[in-house]
Amino acid sequence: MAVAELVVGTIVLPRTESPNAISRLAEFEWFHKIETENETVTPEIDDLLLSAQKTYQSIEEVLKGLKIPPRVGIMEILFKGTMFKKKNYELNEIENMISDLEKRTPDVISKASKILEEEAETKRSLETYTALKETLQIASKLNINLSNFGLMRYFYTNLFVINSSDYGEIARTLDEIPIYKYELKSKDKSAIIIICSVKDSDKVLKIMRALNSNPFTIPQGFPQIPSEAFSLAESKIKELSAKQKSISKELAKITKKIRGDVLAIHETAFVAKDVLETLRKPGGTKRFAVIQGYIPKKMEKKFKDVTNQWMSVTEEIKDPEVLSNLPVHLQNPKWVRTYQVITDSQGIPKRGEFDPTWFIAVMWPIFYGIMFADMGHGLLLMGLGLLFKFKGQGMLSRWGMLLAMSGGAGAVAGIFQGEAFGFHLEHFAVFESLLHEGGPLYSISWLVGAISVAELTFEQVIMILKVSIFLGVIHLGWAFILRIHNFWRTG
Repeated sequence: MAVAELVVGTIVLPRTESPNAISRLAEFEWFHKIETENETVTPEIDDLLLSAQKTYQSIEEVLKGLKIPPRVGIMEILFKGTMFKKKNYELNEIENMISDLEKRTPDVISKASKILEEEAETKRSLETYTALKETLQIASKLNINLSNFGLMRYFYTNLFVINSSDYGEIARTLDEIPIYKYELKSKDKSAIIIICSVKDSDKVLKIMRALNSNPFTIPQGFPQIPSEAFSLAESKIKELSAKQKSISKELAKITKKIRGDVLAIHETAFVAKDVLETLRKPGGTKRFAVIQGYIPKKMEKKFKDVTNQWMSVTEEIKDPEVLSNLPVHLQNPKWVRTYQVITDSQGIPKRGEFDPTWFIAVMWPIFYGIMFADMGHGLLLMGLGLLFKFKGQGMLSRWGMLLAMSGGAGAVAGIFQGEAFGFHLEHFAVFESLLHEGGPLYSISWLVGAISVAELTFEQVIMILKVSIFLGVIHLGWAFILRIHNFWRTG
């Protein structure tokens, strides 16, 4: 089937009623808005968008804090069996959707948000005490009160932690200034107290900075005696570490409990925000808005029905420049849509080009069945695909269905090949009783192994090879014909 033919749908309405128009357009499975240059703001939409953004941001912060991935991964599905059922969410107006989100969100995330804030505060405190402990590590033996150190009326006094090797140079440079040295835990470091007049304080600080040493200080709010501050830091670190572990366990329980609900409202908020951002600045005048977008031609009647309360029209696209840059919408039946993921991955066709999805839907099972004809392997692959289909989300679910259909094709071909896991079907006790004379499947037993290479003559094997080559030639020939057709259509 070719790419869907599109028409332009236009709505003209009072700007204040724009949110209602957005609600009606949301009923369409596919509506591609035409961007227009317009800086006129619609307050009603902006208010809704602001609410949606705030809600989305609050949910996003909880998701990141709880480290919840937006999609369930393959490994989690396989080994944990995690699954979130799809929830249908229907509201008649987008205002009601935003209002409902604002009501539901606090109930779901309030407890998690509170504990995440507590965790962040605990982490900050732990980092502060850890940094203090590391700073005081070398000076933890000192039992000196530092609260009175610094610049006084007539004197300057301060404590410096220096490299032991620098002490001689400091003593020589400041030979007329009293210096008191203290040994620390580390042999490479020493503590010195310098007492000098106020006028010599600048000289002392310049010399100490040149040796990469600044006055030793303890932050306000902590004991100013290094040994006491160090003991406090150690005890606080133990206390906060235990609290952090307890919070982590509580967060793990909450994550398991609310994960599905959080993901549901997160996706709802994202959709609402995305729709409002797309239609935030419709064209038109100060009082009236003009919303334009592409819709499939087959939805023309529905477009007019849902927008009949305003002035709405549809028109065919004739401008060559617009035609060359049209968006693409593929229209395929549900079973063919399974193979559309292959078309999407290789590049979707342009307007006027042939949609290869139908061709893929026909040839893929045939080729896969011929190449991987084994009932056991096929059923395993089909089971894995169905697992991804029903437990996966987004693209994983779509690829899962393709995997299941590929496995089904391999299993069917495996019956004609008469093999399961590399062994003949009749070697399995279950199939032996079913296929032998008198069994319930005896009437179709002739199909099992009908194309088994082990039971065919040389001429029959050659015939199968010829058929395979013939299918390959058809496949490649069809591709060349489609390519030539596309070149011819585009000139």
